[in-house]
Amino acid sequence: MRKAFTLIELLVVIAIIAILAAILFPVFAQAKAAAKKTQALSNVKQLVTGTTLYIQDTDGVYYELAQGMSTGNQGPTSLIWNGYLQPYMKSTKLALDPAANNPQSSFGGSNFTGMYYVPVDYKQLSIGQNVYFTSEFTYSCSQDFSSGTPACQTFFSEGQFPFPSQQVVYGNSAQRNPDQTGNGFYISPYHNLNADGGMSDRHTGFNTIAFMDSHAKAIKARSMLVADQVVELDPNASGQCVNYDSANVYWDPSAPLPTDQPLCEGHGIR
Repeated sequence: MRKAFTLIELLVVIAIIAILAAILFPVFAQAKAAAKKTQALSNVKQLVTGTTLYIQDTDGVYYELAQGMSTGNQGPTSLIWNGYLQPYMKSTKLALDPAANNPQSSFGGSNFTGMYYVPVDYKQLSIGQNVYFTSEFTYSCSQDFSSGTPACQTFFSEGQFPFPSQQVVYGNSAQRNPDQTGNGFYISPYHNLNADGGMSDRHTGFNTIAFMDSHAKAIKARSMLVADQVVELDPNASGQCVNYDSANVYWDPSAPLPTDQPLCEGHGIR
């Protein structure tokens, strides 16, 4: 006759299973997070590849961050940047970070397509374009604007970026819900991590960044910010030293670069 398990033996087995689960679950979670970071890297790389294809058809001239934004004329159906890229990348889902929340399919009657500057789309994108990259140049506008002349009327062209391998184009953005204010379709070093308009550090402190020369890598998000240029930290921040970060990446080609002399506001490279 087969002897049944005793209570002590059953408790030992349960305890062993619990210990194994405690050991393995974090490993599985880390593996899942690593896979999502790899997918996010692939997404931003495909986006910047689509950008390269786009400018081959436009003689090296880039698109607007949002249609009409450079002159203040964007409207509820204006294309945002990934709308311009749609014919080249064929998938709006490339503008979504797999580690972010899934976007709602609709909100207030506006269907999510990822192509238009409408309530729901621009907030829910979790990969954004560098706000300084094409025609929305905050520092440049504040320097060059004159009465009667629309700010940022001229788009940058490919030849005006001296360091393409360091020039940020796309990265993980701070996704917003439809009932919140804010934007998810761009990233800016002028805003703090996870703040409206800022980068996200959802990949265990990292952000997956694509550069103008079409390479992509994960970088510590905090290392791409200059503390006294972040508006949430310093209300007097001008944005003119945003390129002087310790990651040695460049945001605004119209602002001073670390190669400029004298060093920006005496800061040097952080």
